[in-house]
Amino acid sequence: MPNEGLVIVFPPRAAAGSLVVGVPESRMPEMDALQAERRNRTWRVRGVVSDHVSLAGDLQNALLRRPWNLIALNQSPLAIYLHHGGANAVYYDLVADHEGHLAFIEVRVETELPSNAFLHARKPLNELLDAMAHNKPQSPLVLQRLELVSPTDNVGVLAYEFVLPYTTGVRMGPLGGIWQWPQFAPYDAVFREAITCASPFYRLLCAYRVYDGVSWIRRWVKERCTELHIQARMPGDPVVDIGELKALGFDEAFLVGIRTAADLFSKLRDLRDAIAHFLVEGEQGYAHTYLASGEAVQSYSLGATILLRYAGQTIDELRAFCNTHLHNPVFRGSILPTVETRERFNVRVP
Repeated sequence: MPNEGLVIVFPPRAAAGSLVVGVPESRMPEMDALQAERRNRTWRVRGVVSDHVSLAGDLQNALLRRPWNLIALNQSPLAIYLHHGGANAVYYDLVADHEGHLAFIEVRVETELPSNAFLHARKPLNELLDAMAHNKPQSPLVLQRLELVSPTDNVGVLAYEFVLPYTTGVRMGPLGGIWQWPQFAPYDAVFREAITCASPFYRLLCAYRVYDGVSWIRRWVKERCTELHIQARMPGDPVVDIGELKALGFDEAFLVGIRTAADLFSKLRDLRDAIAHFLVEGEQGYAHTYLASGEAVQSYSLGATILLRYAGQTIDELRAFCNTHLHNPVFRGSILPTVETRERFNVRVP
């Protein structure tokens, strides 16, 4: 585990909850040299197996937090294969921790670039976990992170691929309370589902759920404004920051025609349909999104990151409008809770 700083090398501008690659500071010259060398070699990639992914804390905490699973090994390392028929098979080494539980699964990838080693290792690692998870007794298994072993010393970790945790905290108090709009509460619930989930597939689906409901919120706000004779202009659809999309890793071809959040959601709707319906009919028949694929994980991680960003901004701007123009008339007559009267505000069973 690193006892030094990490440099996030991909994407150029990382966002909490997205998949990133981090390199220990002392390993950056080695990484740059190997990336430039482009020599075909066998890379060792370790998948650290746990029942959860760390989503909060600093980078050190995310990498030092102990993984946990219910798999014990009678021998370590344990070499096993996963066979798909013919000559299509992959060998793995399962390695235990000091207590005999599975610590990580190592797979070997032949490629030129260290960056490609993560991409191509994720699918076979996921496939093995898929095969293990559905057998009895069922066990929740996820890749907490991937580790790329240095080919120079064959011991140290050259780079990590992991979900970037949320690192910004909040200190509370003194505080009277929080006003919550009942109309916005369902959106807040879906948004929390998204940011507490490490799955890029579910995060993207939650982003669409929030944004697809914006038309209902707009209609409700417009009706209240009409009733109350409020002439203030409602916020429009957010304009997309193209520079931000480039920094996150979107290519130039994708960015053509994108101006607003609606354009962005429209452009990525194929991802939404593929994960929402699983089997999607196309020109060559039915196809599905293979969740084990490294390419799928990267695509959905990137898409979910930017869609949650603009779904959240859209709702926040509408909420700010309501707070400014509708709060006083809508909440007029509300009783202000105090500590002295708190017994009046216990949870009541309907």
